[in-house]
Order: sequence, then structure tokens, then C-alpha cells
Amino acid sequence: MVYGARTGVPLALGLLFGVIISLAILPREEYLSVGLCPFAESPSLEEEESSEHWQVIIRKKPPTSANVQPGKVARARFAATELGTREKLLVIILGQSSLTVALNASIGRHVPRLQLFVDASRVDADIASLPNLTPYRPNGQHAHVSILSSIFNMTLHENYDWFYVMPDTTYVNPFELMNFVNHVNWNRRVAIGGTSNSVTDRKCTLQAGILLSNPAMQSLIQQRHICNSIASNSDHAAFEMCIHHATNLSCVSEYQGMKYNWWKVDGMGFGGADGGMTIHDKVSWWAKSSKFNRSLSVSPLLSEADARALHEHFVNVEVGKVDHEIEQLIAEIESLSADIPDGPTWPIGVPAYSKPPNRHQVPKWEFFTSNEIFKNDGNQNVYALSGDDKVDVDEVLAAARKFAEGASGVAAGLEFVQLQDGYRMFDAMRGMDYMVDLLYRNQFGEPVVHRVHLTRSIASTQLMHQVPYVKEDTDLTIVIPVGSNDEVGAIRRLLARHARLCQASAGDSRQTRIVVAVRAVDSAALRLINNDLVELRLRCRSSQTETMLLLLKAESHPVIAAAALDEAVDHFGQQMIYLLLSPHADIQREFLDRVRINTIKHFQVFFPMPFVEFHPQVVGLSEAVNNRMNAHNTHLQQDDVDDMQRLVGDRLSLIETLRNNAFLRSGKQLVVHKDQGHFDRSDFSVLALYGIDYLRARSRLDVTRSRASVSVADACFRRKATSREQWPSDIICKHAQYDATSALQRQYPHSFK
Repeated sequence: MVYGARTGVPLALGLLFGVIISLAILPREEYLSVGLCPFAESPSLEEEESSEHWQVIIRKKPPTSANVQPGKVARARFAATELGTREKLLVIILGQSSLTVALNASIGRHVPRLQLFVDASRVDADIASLPNLTPYRPNGQHAHVSILSSIFNMTLHENYDWFYVMPDTTYVNPFELMNFVNHVNWNRRVAIGGTSNSVTDRKCTLQAGILLSNPAMQSLIQQRHICNSIASNSDHAAFEMCIHHATNLSCVSEYQGMKYNWWKVDGMGFGGADGGMTIHDKVSWWAKSSKFNRSLSVSPLLSEADARALHEHFVNVEVGKVDHEIEQLIAEIESLSADIPDGPTWPIGVPAYSKPPNRHQVPKWEFFTSNEIFKNDGNQNVYALSGDDKVDVDEVLAAARKFAEGASGVAAGLEFVQLQDGYRMFDAMRGMDYMVDLLYRNQFGEPVVHRVHLTRSIASTQLMHQVPYVKEDTDLTIVIPVGSNDEVGAIRRLLARHARLCQASAGDSRQTRIVVAVRAVDSAALRLINNDLVELRLRCRSSQTETMLLLLKAESHPVIAAAALDEAVDHFGQQMIYLLLSPHADIQREFLDRVRINTIKHFQVFFPMPFVEFHPQVVGLSEAVNNRMNAHNTHLQQDDVDDMQRLVGDRLSLIETLRNNAFLRSGKQLVVHKDQGHFDRSDFSVLALYGIDYLRARSRLDVTRSRASVSVADACFRRKATSREQWPSDIICKHAQYDATSALQRQYPHSFK
């Protein structure tokens, strides 16, 4: 207690002493004014509500254009413009005569683009027909003034890395030119070409051709006004002076290790040729010179024969270079083939046989003799060797004999007897492979057989850079041919299924027309089909579906499918898609979308790959027998067992019963399975194409071969209605039985090659 009091008493005394001093020093009114201060007088109501001194300020928004959307970024029309992507080369020819046509025909296909500028007064009928022609009118000025203005107006100076300017009296080697521009950079201002013999002349001569980079052409176009006052005796000299003064560049004949070789014909100095002789007479003599073979341009030309002779020579030179590179590549592959796990392939560089993904897709060989061929057809084994097959076998036989009977061949000096037999197989990676057995007779009369392996490789393949744009809103006409009363029930079921499809997709704005083309059908059946079409049109009115019944004439095409397409295209026009479908078809709505996407005018014809189901009399035989065996009626069950035992005992009776009795198929949905059917790659019975493409190919159909009609009475197509399906399941063909000599299946593929 004493310790606590001794600590608290000084603190309390200090506080009390401080309070007393504060009260004594500070006046009393200062600390009381806080509570006693009167409230401030509020302003009068009149002053608060008076607005005579107010000033109205209206702030207007800046005006905006109605066509410009706020916040939208201006983008280039093409992606290449925004990315700065350009093509490699533009060749500009200053035309004055018929040599322009010859040069366009020879070098036009070997360069990215070739543009012709010709005086309008010199344009004749041959020149006017060229699609890349740009005529101009000089209007009393030199030609380069109008030509540079045309290049600026066409924006050609912005779309290419290199520009090659030449008159029509100069031939340019397109292969050396492309090799030159592919090995040098374009991002420097440079003018490349040949110069005259004068030491002080720094201009490129137009007769040798002038190669300008993109920056140099940009400078020429921007400063082209300098060229308006140039005076010269000729247009070519004025153009040379314009390029020199506008770009302020001296001509160079060597750039980044690449040399510009100009073969000058007139004079003995540069080209080493006699100017008194024409070019086409001296090409064979000049061909011995390696300098001439490496030349980039040759001038001057005197006739179209000169241009043709030079182009033929330089094409042969380029082919020789390619062959030499191929030989070097073959030798290199042979030297490295020992280190490859799969070993060397034959021929060198050609891929080995592709491995099948499963045992059901193993490639099959086709056996052939000199008169017959045994194809992989489920309905017929042997065919007469004719048509394209015979041409193919004859070519292979000739090549095999040439190889075997050569000076170093195994059959040299032997007497050829005949083709014993052979095999062929197509592989998508290799091409067509052949094994041919040749029968010979030696000097003692003994038969000798030699087997020769040959391959026809896939050549001339190229990537398709530009595919036409396709939309799904194209009108579609479904053509369904009906050729007998047996198909009436099938077409009625198809129409009923399509009615359910169109009702499920109501509101579709795309027009779909269903056309049933009939021939050799009774009037009662026609009445039923017509009633179904009317009912379908009424039910599918919301989905833009139209229907029509076409009666084919008796004298129409023997193949009913061709006759139906003829009548439909003639009736509805050429500018729509026609889908040829079997009356036994079972398709879904998504299949029609794929038809619209995969059918391209003047570009592509769509042949879906159907899934062909085995005949129900074979597939459903065990199920039908089991159902009969499990019947509740014991007496009938015993009779059925006795009947089946008798059928098994008598093979001919079994075949006759299977042929005459139709086993009913169950109502289960068809499943894509190897036990139910297979994808038939040789089935071309369903196709989609534009009417104009059909008319172009229609003339190729051989009427004499097309008299074997297609039996599609038992054909049925059903599509797998799942979202995970792949393209081979677009159509599933059920109960397909085709005539073995079906002309339609064999002629349609050849018609659209």
C-alpha cells in the first residue's frame, strides 16, 4: 500500500496543478463560446430561388459520321496486304508485234505473273484475246509515261518483290530468272541488267531486260513525274533514261553472287554469234556453249520461230538439270538405304507398301490374263479384258518385254510366246504395281517363264492452293429414278422418312426439291406416288420443300439414272446441285449439308462412299431359323426343323429356297459392323454434281456400253445418325445388288476425270 501511494500521489498532484494554471491563464469566454455561439443566419428564400443571373451552357458532342462505327478498327481488305505478303516476280512486256503472243504462250506459264502493255493502235485480234493485256494510248508522249501510270493505277508496284521489264524482241529464260530472284534479297534499291559497250554509260539497256527490286520500283513510281520531260529518239531509250534518273541507280550485272548473263545476238563481241544468221538456225550450234545455256536473256528476236526455238532449248536444258539432280538423289538414297530400318525400297525414293490398319483392309491383287481380268467384285469374278483395263495391260506388257528383252535382259535372244498371267494392285502411296509372267521359248524349244515387277508411280501431283468458296445455302434437287413396280414401295417409304426429317427441321430457308422420275410403272402406282408427293409438299411447307413427278419417255436413255438426270437438268436448269439417289435410300438431314459443301461448280463432283449391307437372306438366315425353332407351336416347330434338315441335305434346293423366299428383316437399326456389311469403294451409284458439270460430261457417256441397266431394286442406303461419325458413314447402303455389267458405275468415274 505504501508503495502504491508513493507512486500515485505525485501524478495526481501534477495533474491538479496543471488544471489550476490553465483556468487562471485562459479567458473564460474562449472556452465557452463553443457551446454558446449562435447559429449562422440562413440565406433568404428569395436569393436561393432567383434565376435571373443564371447562365445556360449547352455542351454539344463532336459530330460523327454515320458510316463510321465508333471504336471499329480499319482493317485491310486482304490479309496479304496487312501482313505485307507479296508474290515473287512480275514480268512486264512492252509489246509491239505478234512476238508478244509467242512470248506470252512460252514463258507465261513459268512465272508467277506476266503483264502485257501494248499500244492500243497496235492491238490486233490475237493480242486482244489475251487476258493479261493492258492497252494504253501514248497521247503524243513516250510509252513509259502511260505504262508507269497504269502500273500505279493497278497497284502492281505494291504486290511483288521483283519486277522484270523487257520488250517483246527479247526472250527471257524463265528458269534462270526464277533461280536468280530466289537466291537474292529484294530489300535493297537495285537495278540489274546488261549495259552497252560504252564505259561511261551507267544505264541498263532495255534490250537486255531490266530487273528492279521492290524499293527501286517504288522510287520509280513516286518520281515518275521526272520522266515526263525526257526527250529521246525511241521509246526504249526514253524508258532507260527514266529508270536511271527517277531511281538514281546505276546498272549492275552481278548482285549477291548471282550474275546476270545476257546473250546478245547482233555483233561478234558479247554473245559470240554471227548477227547475219537467224536465232532458230543457230540454237543447235549455240547449245554447245555452257555460257549460252546459262544465259538469262537473249535478244534481239526477229520472228516467232526464234522464240519457240529458244524456249524449246531452255526447257530441254532445265529437264536435263532436273534429271541430273534426280540421279544424284538416287545415288544418295542408295548410299543411305543400308542405315534405314526398313531397308531400301523399290523403286528408289518411292514409299514402301502402306500397312493396312486391320485385316479387313488388306489390299487385294487383281489377276489378269491376255483376255480376262479377275476383279475384286462381290457379285462377279471374271470380266472380259477391254476398255481402259486392256490399254493398261498392253502398256505394261510392252514395258515388261522391253525390259526383259533388252541387251542385258534376262530374255535376250529368246522367242516371246505370250503373256502367261499377271497381277496388279493399287496403293495410294506408291501407285499401281504389277507382276507379269512372260512365257518365252529358248533355242531348244523349251518353255521359259520370266517374272517382271513393274510399278506405275503416281506423278504430276500438286497441292491445290485455291479452292472455291462454298456455302450451304445452295438449292438442292434430289433426283430419284424409279424403273419398275418393285421400287414403288421403296420410294413411298423414302418419301415418308423425308417427311419426318423436314418436320424435325422446320424453319430451314434453303430450298430442297424432290423429283421422282418414273418409267415403266403402272398408272395405279403412279397415282400412289403422286399422292405421297402432294402430302410431302403440304407437310414440309415450312422447310421450303418442293416436289414433282416426272414421266420419262420410252425413247430416253437406256440407263434410267442418266435419263432422270437429263430430264431434271432440262426442266430445272443448270445452276443448281442435283443429287442422284436410289429409291431405297435412307439418309439424314446432315447428309444433305455435306452434299452442299462437297459439291463445287467446275471443280468437284461428290461421290459418297456407302456402307453396303450384306443381303438379308444371308445375314438374317440364322435369326430367321432361330425364331422358327423357338416357336410355341411344337408341331410347326417340328415341321420347320424337318424342312431345314431337308434344305441342308439338298444344296440345290437350299439355293432355290433362298432365292425365292424373302426372310423378313427385324426392325432394329442398322449397325455399321463387319458382320453386317462393308464400305464399298467401287460403288458410284450415288453422286452429286451441278447441272452444268453434268452437261459437260454427258457427251462422254458411251451409249453402246450404257445399255446394261443398273439394277437398284434391292439397294438401300442408310446413314448412321450420330454426331461422332466420320465421313465414310455418310451413306449406308443396305441390300445392294447391282448388275455385274453396270455401265453407270463404270462410266461416271471416267466422265469426271
